[in-house]
Amino acid sequence: MRNQLVSPGPRTLARFAAIGAILGLAACGGGGGGAGSINPLSPGAPSSPVSPSGSSRATFVMQWAPPTASATRRRPLYLAPTALSASLTVISAPAPWTTQTPIIEILNSPTSTLSFNAPNGLDTFLIQTYDEQNGLGNVLSRAYLTQTVSAATANIVSATLNGVISKINLNVAPALTAGTASALTVTASGLDADGNVIVGPGTYDQPIQLAIVDPSNGGTLTLSSTAIQTPGTTATLNYNGGVQLPFSITASLATGASATFAIDPIPGAAFFTIPTANSGASWIAVDSSGHLWFTESTANKIGVYNGSTFTEYPIPTSNSNPQQIVAASDGNMWFTEENASKLGRITPSGGITEFATLFLSDGPFGLVDRGDGNVWYTGYVGNHIGYQGLTSGVAGETTPPTASSGPFGVATAPDNNVYFTESNSDKIGRIANLFSTISEVSLTPGAQPEGMVRGPDGNVWFAEHGLSKIGKLFPNSFSVTEFPTATPNSAPVGMVVGKDGALWFTENGLDRIGRSTTSGVMSEYGLGATGLNLIGITVKSNGAIWFVAKGTNQIGRLIY
Repeated sequence: MRNQLVSPGPRTLARFAAIGAILGLAACGGGGGGAGSINPLSPGAPSSPVSPSGSSRATFVMQWAPPTASATRRRPLYLAPTALSASLTVISAPAPWTTQTPIIEILNSPTSTLSFNAPNGLDTFLIQTYDEQNGLGNVLSRAYLTQTVSAATANIVSATLNGVISKINLNVAPALTAGTASALTVTASGLDADGNVIVGPGTYDQPIQLAIVDPSNGGTLTLSSTAIQTPGTTATLNYNGGVQLPFSITASLATGASATFAIDPIPGAAFFTIPTANSGASWIAVDSSGHLWFTESTANKIGVYNGSTFTEYPIPTSNSNPQQIVAASDGNMWFTEENASKLGRITPSGGITEFATLFLSDGPFGLVDRGDGNVWYTGYVGNHIGYQGLTSGVAGETTPPTASSGPFGVATAPDNNVYFTESNSDKIGRIANLFSTISEVSLTPGAQPEGMVRGPDGNVWFAEHGLSKIGKLFPNSFSVTEFPTATPNSAPVGMVVGKDGALWFTENGLDRIGRSTTSGVMSEYGLGATGLNLIGITVKSNGAIWFVAKGTNQIGRLIY
């Protein structure tokens, strides 16, 4: 709301089509006599008609409502519709006025004119509007203006009422789609104490402070501005397209009011087609360079994707049916060859070496680098657990107590034991080394446990394909807790620990990616496609989830 200090005259009101308040300072000299009497907080009461020595007569004119319907629709200047009174205070004036009681005058709606005395010299005025009469209630807007008052000169100066913020409305749009770099608009609007949205052309009485609250510290978000001072001003939230967990934007005032806008990114999936058609790609792992390696069971190849290009390497033994693959501590990728009963090692440049297991009928499937200089594997067909030295050439095998148990996934734990799933017998096995007794714990019948991983909480986690559950095994007690997935018939298979400390798994029955917190809270992410036949899953250092869609001959990426 614009305000003017003007010399009073016949044009004062005529110029007020869209102006909220006018303060007129008359260019007339003060008369003789005393200093004059100003009645603080006197509603609408004019000051003494005789200006004290050293002062000039002034007039304050207030336009309480726009004079036309058109002005009402535009209403570009801020005067709250609930404003019922205004105050004018001389808060700083030349001596001897500075030693006297401040001059405070009140104007109640609908009265529009107030006359008073203003000290000659440099004066500072405070104008405020209120939602009750007599200067009571909530302050809705205010303006400070400084004017040199002279008896010999017509004094004109403009000012603008600034809204006094009590509350904040906060909005961020459009929705954020994970994996797609974008710019979102952050709109923080100030409301006065009566809930009126403050508009320009003035500013807020204090800036609205903006901040990003990102518990994951993803580093993918920036704000173009962290403070909004002017109504109608927005900020831009820039997102670089990286992995982003749910976060929020906050808007706050120094006086304590605040607002929060929570943002849960829409998961973004992308798919990349493997060059060899019907390759039978199944399992996937990432190396230290961030390259993605995967097994092609039908094409009998090992593939690698460096982020832009696919390369495929044929396995020397035909029809070897490669399965799980891991990045080993020797800097190479190791994989199992189920039909050939061999383990394979492939260098970063694609050189492949094969190692036969001790029994031709082993059918090795799962694989893990234990950290003891060996890779340990499950012999799914031959019901064996074995290891192969990374550099020593030493190998060994042992047999679980349950016949035809179908060892499938394998993982290590902080207790230095090796754990494995028995998909045919619905059990979890544990072994310290090849010369120790194998222990087993039974699961719910029909569990059909498959993929397994060492959890971030020190427990061992596994996928129950048959019951659509996720299991957690406590190494200390060798006991199990099972959690249903978010949706029945999900048929989880592969599992990995995400950068967020949660367990991520493929839902083969639903074409979705599932997620479980370490307390068993489940969620899942659709991928926008069907017939995927999801199998293996891994995570890159940036937190992106990568998986194999065997049904569509693709590897996929989930940004969340």
